Amino acid sequence: MSAVVQEMRSPARSSEVKHRKVYYVSGFDPRGAAYYHRLYREESDKQAVHHGGEISVGKRSRLGEHVSAWSVDGEWDGHAVSTQYQFLHWDDLVRKHWESSLPRLVFSTLGRYARYIGCGAFGRLSNTFRGPFYSALYPLIFLLLLVLLSAACGIGVKALLSAAGGNAWFALAGGVAAAAALFSGGVALANRLAVFWLLQIYRFVQGWGEREPEDIKARIDTFADWIRKDLEASDCDEALVVGHSVGSIVSVALAAKLTDALAPAQRRRVTLITLGQCIPLLSLMPSAKPFHQDLKRLAEERDMQWLDMNARADSLCFSQANPLDISGIKGAKVGRPIQQVVRPFRMFSKQDYARMKRSKQRLHFQYLMASALPNEYDYFRMTAGPSRVQPY
Repeated sequence: MSAVVQEMRSPARSSEVKHRKVYYVSGFDPRGAAYYHRLYREESDKQAVHHGGEISVGKRSRLGEHVSAWSVDGEWDGHAVSTQYQFLHWDDLVRKHWESSLPRLVFSTLGRYARYIGCGAFGRLSNTFRGPFYSALYPLIFLLLLVLLSAACGIGVKALLSAAGGNAWFALAGGVAAAAALFSGGVALANRLAVFWLLQIYRFVQGWGEREPEDIKARIDTFADWIRKDLEASDCDEALVVGHSVGSIVSVALAAKLTDALAPAQRRRVTLITLGQCIPLLSLMPSAKPFHQDLKRLAEERDMQWLDMNARADSLCFSQANPLDISGIKGAKVGRPIQQVVRPFRMFSKQDYARMKRSKQRLHFQYLMASALPNEYDYFRMTAGPSRVQPY
């Protein structure tokens, strides 16, 4: 057992919790606090049958310009736990960076892909990280097949109408209409299969790698200042900074700021938790120097813990790779971060799990959701339970 794991399991770190703060950073998602509040409330109700505790989720309120919150009161065999769950808003910035025009989204993303290939990051994906590599290709292949099938359909219908004796203009109109109908249906299917959501993510992260967005940088500074002041005014036993998906990138940059903003005693109460992280998507780019510095600061940090939790079946995350090692920073040798495998195939029946795997997006959100079967991974016990978070 590593020294870091031993430290996390020591009495000082595994003591009971009465008061907890959770600072949650969502992924690249335009949906705001209302959606995540409802998700937490509904899924925690479902999960209660497994963990033996009772969780009550309060109403959502606004604490500041960029922070919403709700209370989570837990009862665990007579042990009461009060958690304040804070949603750190950057969904307004996501909407700002979200490309609403489908043609512009496709063509601008193609340009970003070209530069991602040129800097060597895409090559490293293809050689080492099969899941994320195929997930990056998936939207491009889908759209290419859609265009080809639509064109083939249009040409085929035109040929059939011409062979049936229709005049040239009628045959052409029929072919164009058939191609347009197939393309429209394909776009609707692409939306359901999260094709355009993935393009939005790759476009944003690749752009960040070329030049850190000033508005994102400023918001991270704001988050760090908020957490510093909030912890100074609070006597909580534990504070969790939780980043999901692309939010893991934001939370890493935020945690790096906290290494300077918080005193050692404060940092010892804080644990960074990255769920379904896609950190290498940015760190593989040589030009992402500010982010590399953030990772280096976290590698050197010894007071604030970092727990990285990912599922191998989740092809949108980097589950079998240490994000520090990938970036050329010593991580595994110093026990940073502590990595845990999440096993969604043990959370559901074979039939339900097979259906879930058909949707990349659904599987990617399982970290925040209830399981049908008891499992070692329990997001709600982790964020509202009676003990400090620790590896299982």
